[in-house]
Amino acid sequence: MQRAADNADSAMEASAAARPPPPVAATFAVALKLPDFWLHDPPSWFVHVEAQFALRGISADDMKYHHVVASLDPLATRRAMTLLRDPPAQEKYATLKELLLRRYALSDAERAEKLLNLSGLGGGTALELMENMLSLLGPDDGGFLFAHLFLRQLPAAVRAVLANSPLLPAKDYRSLAEEADRILLASRTFTVHALATDSPAAPSTPPPASPGASAPLLTAGIATRRHRGKNICFYHQRFGDRARRCLPPCSFPAQGNGPASAP
Repeated sequence: MQRAADNADSAMEASAAARPPPPVAATFAVALKLPDFWLHDPPSWFVHVEAQFALRGISADDMKYHHVVASLDPLATRRAMTLLRDPPAQEKYATLKELLLRRYALSDAERAEKLLNLSGLGGGTALELMENMLSLLGPDDGGFLFAHLFLRQLPAAVRAVLANSPLLPAKDYRSLAEEADRILLASRTFTVHALATDSPAAPSTPPPASPGASAPLLTAGIATRRHRGKNICFYHQRFGDRARRCLPPCSFPAQGNGPASAP
């Protein structure tokens, strides 16, 4: 009896071992949650999504298609509704991706308008500006104008240094932007250093004025000083009845032969 039970257990274990394991992609797909569709930048969204598919080993067309559909917002869903109601039997994901890119991508005129109306670095780096311009450029190489549109956004001193760079004819745009950032950093560092070393230190006390220059100021100061509550000039406040000068109006009583003479 015990032997029969052991044989049954062994048979069940062998059957379980012979069964194929669940596919890894299906296991990861259950946990996959894509971000909502980026209406403002569908190409970047698909780059992100396809990286998620690759990490989880998801390659089945139906699975990728349904993940994308589940990530669409109401507006994108309405614009793709014709396809969603009647998807093709094959290449569902590729067809939906093409439709979304076509519906939300900038037109050639819109991309050209943005490139022609750039507003400089805007507080960012030259490499950030270049990445933005390359995203607007799309698959084209930009021709001879693209690099010069980029240079126009840089300070004049940086343009002068890069004007004869071998990176221009090579169309190595990212390396050109990195070189621009190095020049910008060097120029800022030099400016800060120059300000720190060339600016004179503020004097702790004002320099003494020459006697000739201070005489009018001293006279004006004397002329305006009056005793609080009494209209007595400076000389009589200081020297009393021994004052040899008087600045009118002065109410100090005259002594001797008459009031002190005015200067």
